[in-house]
Formats: sequence, C-alpha cells, structure tokens
Amino acid sequence: MTTLSPEPIRVLLIDDDEDDYFITGDLLADIERQQFKLDWVSTYEEGFATFFKQEHDIYLVDYRLGKDNGLLLLRAMIDHGTVAPIILLTGQGDHEVDIEAMQAGAADYLVKGQINPQLLERSIRYAIERRRAEDTRIKLENQLRQAQKMDAIGQFAGGIAHDFNNVLTAIMSYAGVAKRMMDPEHKAISRIDGIEESVHRAASLTRQLLAFASRQFIAPQVLDLNRLVLDLSQLLRRLISANIELVTLPTDELGMIKADPGQLEQVIINLVVNARDAMPMGGKLLIETNNVTLDDVYAQQHLDMLPGDYVMLAVTDTGSGMSEEVLAHIFEPFFTTKKEGKGTGLGLAMCYGIVKQSEGYLHVYSEEGIGTTFKVYLPRVYDKVTSPTAVGQTLQLPTGTETVLLAEDEPAVRQLVTTVLHQQGYTVIAAANGEEALHLAQENKELTIDLLVSDVVMPQMGGTMLAQRIKAIYPDIKILFISGYPDNTVTQSGLLKKGSIFLQKPFSSSKLVHTVRQLLDL
Repeated sequence: MTTLSPEPIRVLLIDDDEDDYFITGDLLADIERQQFKLDWVSTYEEGFATFFKQEHDIYLVDYRLGKDNGLLLLRAMIDHGTVAPIILLTGQGDHEVDIEAMQAGAADYLVKGQINPQLLERSIRYAIERRRAEDTRIKLENQLRQAQKMDAIGQFAGGIAHDFNNVLTAIMSYAGVAKRMMDPEHKAISRIDGIEESVHRAASLTRQLLAFASRQFIAPQVLDLNRLVLDLSQLLRRLISANIELVTLPTDELGMIKADPGQLEQVIINLVVNARDAMPMGGKLLIETNNVTLDDVYAQQHLDMLPGDYVMLAVTDTGSGMSEEVLAHIFEPFFTTKKEGKGTGLGLAMCYGIVKQSEGYLHVYSEEGIGTTFKVYLPRVYDKVTSPTAVGQTLQLPTGTETVLLAEDEPAVRQLVTTVLHQQGYTVIAAANGEEALHLAQENKELTIDLLVSDVVMPQMGGTMLAQRIKAIYPDIKILFISGYPDNTVTQSGLLKKGSIFLQKPFSSSKLVHTVRQLLDL
C-alpha cells in the first residue's frame, strides 16, 4: 500500500472507553509503512476543546460518549470549520446512524468489532486523500474566480483608459497648437504650460491603468535581469531610507528573459517602494534572482501558471506583512492600504499587468508581523541580449505634401489630426470608421494615398482589418496605428513589424507630425 505521509499521522480518538484507546493503538501499530501518533480524550467537552487547537490530521469519534452523542460532536466540529476529516465509530453498526453520519459530513463510519489494521488504514487513507483533493479543488476554484475577477477589472480599466486617452489627446494637441499660434512672451503661455503639465499627469495615470489591463504598447528585448538590477541599484538605495538594509543576491549564470526594460524597471521600483513603506521603523530588503523550473505538479497547484523554465526575481522585506483580506485585493487598481493622499493604488496593479503582458506571473507571500515576498516569474529565453537603440527627433516641425487617409471614430481626435496635418501641408482624407475609410480609398483610386493613420479599435471595422484591405489597394502604403490602448492581437501581428508604427494616445501635435514624417521617410 502507498505510504500516506513520511511524517506520523496525528490521530485523535474521542471515546469514553479506555480499552478502546489501547485497542486502537494496537491496530495503528500493526499498520506497516506508516507511522501514527495517537492521542485520546474521553468526553464530548474535551474532544471539542482539543478540536479547536487544530493539532490533528484525523479524528476518530465514538458514537456513544457516556451521556453525550458523538454524532452531535461531529456536527459541531463540522459547523465550526474542521480542516481534518472525521470518522465515526459505532458499536452496533446501526444503518440509520451510519447514513445520518455520512449526511452530516463524516468521512467514513466503522463498526468497532469489525475493525482490523487493513480496514482502519484504508479508511484513514481515503479520508485524508479525499480531504486533500477537496482542499485542492477549493483552492483551484478560488484561483479561477480571482483570475476571472482580475480579467474583468482589467477589461473595465482598459476601456476607461482608452476613452480617457482620446480626450487627453485632444486637450494636449490643441494646447500645443494654441501655444505655437501665440507670441512667446504672451502671458497666457504659462497657463497653457499648466494645462500640458496636468495632461501629462493624467496620461501617467492612464498608462498605469493600461499596464494593469495588459494593454500597454511594449517593446520587448532580450535582457540580462542581473544587469538590470545592478544598473538600478544606486537609484534603489536612494529610494529607501537609511535604516533599511538593501541586499542583492544575483545568481550566477542567470538565464535571459524577454521584456520591455523600461516597464520591468517600473516593476522593480514599485516593489521596492512598497517594501520601503512596509518598514517605517527600518528592516531588511532582499532582492534576489534565480533560475527555476516549474513542473506539472506545481502548475496544477497554481491555475494561472504553465510548467517550464523561468527566471525568478524575488523582492522580500521584513515589514508589517499583510492579512489574507488585503492579499485578496492587493493587485486591484485603486486598492491601497496607505493613508489618503499617500498613494493612488495603481502601483501593484501596474506591476501585475506588466508581468502578465510579458507572459510571466506575479505571486505574493505574506504574513502579518513577519514580512512579504513578491516573486516575479518570467519565461527563460535562449536568444542573445538585445542592444538598445536610440531614436533622435528634431525640434523643428517637419512639413509634407503627401496624402494621408485617416480613420478615427472619436470626433475630437479626428478633427485635431486633420487640422494638424493640414497645417503642415498634407492632404487628409478623414473617415469615422474603417468601412468609411475603405470606401473613400476605393472612391479616390486616382489619388496616391501614401499613409494610413488608423485607430486600432473602431466600430464596424477595426484598424487591423482596414490595414489589410487598404494594402490590397495600395501595396506600398505606410501605416500608423493610433489608440488609447493597443489590442493584443495588433501588437503581435506582422503589420507592426513591416512599415508601420504605433503611436500611443495621448500624443502631442508635435509628436504626431514628427512620427508621420519619420514614417513617410522610411
């Protein structure tokens, strides 16, 4: 028979007959390949009090406990949330009592005169295995509900950020247009600067929402995580207070990962800042890296994970820790335990989204009064490290004479882009959605349309489908996608790899003009 556990199984016998205690001890001693530790109490009250200590793996409860009833004790233990299975022992084999015990939640029932070592072992083994299976099922169901909740919140947050970015784009660009039309010494210039600064702060919040929703546009590169942590170390030391000891433990021969370096830096900085805030009286902050392989068993226990080779980043603090209630909401946007005005509640939500969009996983382990560990798992890759490239941009606004087909469903943004590009000399054919843009392109075949500027998500026909249809008419056309958030199917498609660029909203009129010119000159 399979051994249940390498450790002794802790058994509590609740029985008013001391002879039954010795008999049960002999039966357990005769069971091979498994050790047991048997404890005994003789009354209902003692059994109920010992149960609350939660020190045993299984309970054997006699049906008759003097003037009391073992079935009532069974019900009371189950009502108070026992985590261990209960086997009811009966002397006569009363069928009605047996049925009542199973309906009440007993794992099994045994007739005392018929018990032998094999029967007792089988009953205990099946009871414990069923309890473990049930615990695993409940855990997986909770993980599934949490994943579904996070996905729903992500979709909601991404939709809000997308719509808000359309508004910010119009404000930012119109402010830039107004500033260029005014004398540099005009007293209203400073007011416009204030508008632009406010828009940038609002745009930062929407970027964090988009990161949580896994809809940020990312530029993944093959990275050495050790090098990234080392390059950040001086900044991280400035972020924490002098009474916090920072220790970094990079592992040797760490594998490579593929992620957006800027976003991964944001993840590390946010985790460090949260660790700092959890240690107001000082403590120890440990950052470590390691190569890990997650097997099928581990993946089955963590519904959101796939087996494979990963690079792990762990950030551990010796701070105040978190309760189970806080842990259940820790990655939700706008959830914060900090005082009002001390945090937006978006830091950990952003970390969650960035890691998820990088095909990784972010887990947290915490105990109140002991500390917290955040573990980031990113898939290990075997490519060479990507060399960073810099893109320069001139200050003077470039002009052009090309024809641009614009598809944008937000009226304010459509009017703005049309106005800005007209001012720089371009001919603009504007449409409110993909179908209208395709119809205008077919109507103007005599024109040479050089560039398609299209929102990604639009009613009737989205940007990706429009781009494919337009390319069939104008094979050499350049494509510029714009959106409040990039759809995952767009960011992963070949359209963004050949002759097309993505421009994240909100953008300034200057950024738009430079990007258009840069793309047309490719």
